[in-house]
Amino acid sequence: MTDLVVQLFGEPVGRLSIAPGGDSRIPEDWAFEYLPNYVATNGVPLSVSLPLREAPHLGAVARNWFANLLPEGSVRDEIARRLRVTGTDSFALLAAIGGECAGAVSVVPDGSATDDVPVDPATSLEEALAGVGEGNWALLGGPMRLSLAGAQDKLAVVRDPSGLRLPQAGEPSTHIIKPDSPRLRGLCDLELLGLSLASDLGMPVVKAEMVTVAGTRAVLVERYDRVQHAGRIERLHQEDFCQALGFPPELQSQAQGGPTLGRCASLIRDQLGLGPAALQAFLDWVIFAALIGNADAHGKNLGLLRAPGGRLQMAPWYDLVPTIAWPARILDRTPALSIGGAPGIDRVDRVHWDQFAREARLRPMFVRQRAQTLAAAAIDALPRAIERIVMGGGDAVRLANAQRVLMANLVRTLAAVGMGSSQ
Repeated sequence: MTDLVVQLFGEPVGRLSIAPGGDSRIPEDWAFEYLPNYVATNGVPLSVSLPLREAPHLGAVARNWFANLLPEGSVRDEIARRLRVTGTDSFALLAAIGGECAGAVSVVPDGSATDDVPVDPATSLEEALAGVGEGNWALLGGPMRLSLAGAQDKLAVVRDPSGLRLPQAGEPSTHIIKPDSPRLRGLCDLELLGLSLASDLGMPVVKAEMVTVAGTRAVLVERYDRVQHAGRIERLHQEDFCQALGFPPELQSQAQGGPTLGRCASLIRDQLGLGPAALQAFLDWVIFAALIGNADAHGKNLGLLRAPGGRLQMAPWYDLVPTIAWPARILDRTPALSIGGAPGIDRVDRVHWDQFAREARLRPMFVRQRAQTLAAAAIDALPRAIERIVMGGGDAVRLANAQRVLMANLVRTLAAVGMGSSQ
């Protein structure tokens, strides 16, 4: 197979292809071309990195954007094994599971837009998950032609008055379920803590809650790329910063050669002109990552959302996990996106904040003052967030340990940025 149809909001907008005689594992052999009639109507571009034009987008820029739609790591490997395709072949995986991706994009074989395997409406989510082993919930998406980016196990579902269920063929999902990790026990508690604390601070964050499904505790996250209109669930178009900046999913972290915070700030300010509110949201995201010790805050954890009217805006925050709650021997504390060269996410001090400010073209004093304000607010809000999650069934011992580690980091940050300066 050398051609795939790319749809946006269910309508064909272009073709993704591999050069004749080419190898889909070689980025230079990829091409994406908008359909002439879509260009003529001045339709919505798929990406900042794939602007609307008649000429095809060739090579890595095409491969990188579409490869970012796919799962990563062990989840990707297991799906590839189940579907009997080569795990390194992103084109083959898109053909197999690209029918519903993040946002409003679908990637399907020509003429195969409706070949999804139907789900028996009588099958409950509990029944569907019966016998599915740890770390394999994403495999339920294989026959459903559903692709969710990221390395964490997850499952897209629909929430309606009857509860949670698998989506029917072609039906937009409304929520994502993330079960606890077999490798990082307590991931559910800690992700919910990051999301809850951000919400308590008034940050633009996805809605989430703890649920138990098939005897497994999980975080239920409301999809921000869905909207209800006239009684129907409709898709919104979105992309992450790796896609917008043209980076492949393998380079989502700065140490891997991926985007820098300076590049991200430039995208918001200069390339897209999203305005002060978007730049403030970006600054707060960086500060919050440092405050909770989220060393895994990378380029795919920042998103752009196209509102129903077509305007681009920053997506709500997601994947906020305080990774410092695990010992350093288990998880590396080097920030995925360097904050002023700090050697660890729990070691960002005044010098690093000032360097970050210069790289992002912000006033150092303003950055430090904002960090001070958010640190003080988080110190006040953290105990209540912890108590709320424990009352909802969270692991009291694990969360108490997280509170101790996070509180120490918050107090340290407050002291580090509280020193006076005239800059």
